[in-house]
Parts: sequence; C-alpha cells; structure tokens
Amino acid sequence: MKNALIGAVAVAALAAAPAVAQTKTDVAWGGSNPGGVMYYMVGVAGSELGKDLPDINITQVTTGGSTENAKRLIKGELDMGIVYGSHVYMSQKPEGPFENGDKGTMLRGVAMAYEGPTYFVTLKGNDELNTIEDLKGKTVALGPPGSGTVFNCSNILTALGVIGDITPRLMTFADAGRALANGQVDAFCQSSAPAAAVSELAETQGVKILSYPEEALTTINETFPFYHTGTMADTVYTGVPATDMPYTTVYWVAHERLPADVVEKIVAAAYANQDSLASGHKAWAQMKPDVANFEALGRPMHPGAEAYYKKEGLWPD
Repeated sequence: MKNALIGAVAVAALAAAPAVAQTKTDVAWGGSNPGGVMYYMVGVAGSELGKDLPDINITQVTTGGSTENAKRLIKGELDMGIVYGSHVYMSQKPEGPFENGDKGTMLRGVAMAYEGPTYFVTLKGNDELNTIEDLKGKTVALGPPGSGTVFNCSNILTALGVIGDITPRLMTFADAGRALANGQVDAFCQSSAPAAAVSELAETQGVKILSYPEEALTTINETFPFYHTGTMADTVYTGVPATDMPYTTVYWVAHERLPADVVEKIVAAAYANQDSLASGHKAWAQMKPDVANFEALGRPMHPGAEAYYKKEGLWPD
C-alpha cells in the first residue's frame, strides 16, 4: 500500500509538471538576416529582456527584414516584429509589396524602434562612384529578398530614374559586404545604421557612402512622402563624413493576439533596460513611444503598450 501510494504521488507530480511549463508564454520576434540592424536588435533584446522575464520566452526569428516581418505578422506567423512605418501604412490599403494580400488590421504599435537611413556603399578607393547617379551601368546588391532594404533601395532608385540602368543583385547583407570586397558588385545598398556588414568593411578596407545631391533628396521625399531627410553622423562609420540621406521611421510592432499583460511586461523591461539594449546595439537608444505618428499610419497602439505608457505618464494628451 505504501509503495502504491508513493507511486501514485510520483505519477501525479509528473502529470502536473507540464501544466506548470505551459504557463510560460512563447513570443516569436522577427528581425532580419545576419548583418542587418534588425537581426542584432532582436538578438540583443531576446537575451537582455529574458533575464527579467522568466515567464516569457522570446525567440529571435531570422527573416528577410521589414517586408517579411509585416507579411508574417499579418499571416499570424510572428508575434512581434521590427517593421518600417511605410509598411504598416501600405499594408492597410493594401498596396506595394502587400497588394492582393490581406490587410494589416491586426498590427499594433509597441514603440518607435529607430529612424533608419538608406544609403549606397562602395569601397573607399572607387573613384568612379561618388553620387547615386554614378550607379548607372553598375552592379548593385539591393539586399536580401523580402527585406525592407530592397523596398527602400528600389524606391529611391525609382524616384531618381536609376533603377532601370543598374544590374541588381539580391543577397544577404553579409554576402553583399563580401561581394563588394571581392569585386563581384560595384556597390551595395543598406537601410539603417550602424550595420555590421558596413562597419566591418569600414574597419578593414575603408568605405565610401555615395552622396545625395539636395535636389535628389527633394525628389525622393516628394515621390514617397514616408521618407524625410536626415543626417548620418560622422561617428557611425570609420572614415565616413556626416552625410545627408533619406530616412524612414521604423517601429516595434506586435500582433493584436499577444496578451496585453505580456506586452506590458516586455515593454516595461525594455525601457528599464534601455541602456543595456543600446550597449548591445546603438539603435535601441532611439526607442520612444511616438504614439501619434504611429497611429497616423492607420493602426492603434497595442493595449499592453498603452497601459505602460499611461502608467509612466508617457501617453499623449
């Protein structure tokens, strides 16, 4: 009888164990390919925030970048993602890369992640390439398929009438850096900064960022109003001076199904550890609510993020 009782207790304990494990919430968070800003941002967040969130399991999902993140959020394949504001806006139509797909009605704002520039990189010793116009007749890597980088680079080259005069290549950021170093492409395009692929080249071989004439920036902003002109500081890449270029705002977005209490905990941990996140990747230093600008894209903030911002007095009146 005693042995039977002990066995019954052991069985009961084992049966109860899975129920305890199931209380942990899994969160799939889309970033980008290795070498891209979003990849490292999500990687840093997963490791740093996990220290304070024992009941939440954040999994970094490698993707093509913003376009794929938005599409997979819409399909319900991701819980969170880093997404360009322009993609949030276009997914409501839907138009552009979202044409003929489902509308992004389930997208909810969490925070502004950062403002990202789009720029073209060549090796420092390349005297043939100085401005965007010089890309005509050249082989240019535009980023990995499904990425926001391809979207941005194509928009910019289209606005300036250059898109039909280049030989485009689609490849990961790391592969693009190697291809430029090996002479397989003349330049590659990058969205957001600092990007690991560019930093590595800047340190080892030296890079040149192609300049945008003022009239080119005006044309880009008028053609695609979700861009604005900003200045990439001379501290971003070794040997690269401050350069004016088109910027777009990038957001941390969640699926509406993610519970409000889970999002509130993650957001609270992110702001409490913002310095640590920024030490892992500088872009995290830019994180802020930016509620009005996100909601102007056609979607509301996530209730969990809203609850946190209201508690902290960060919700706009």
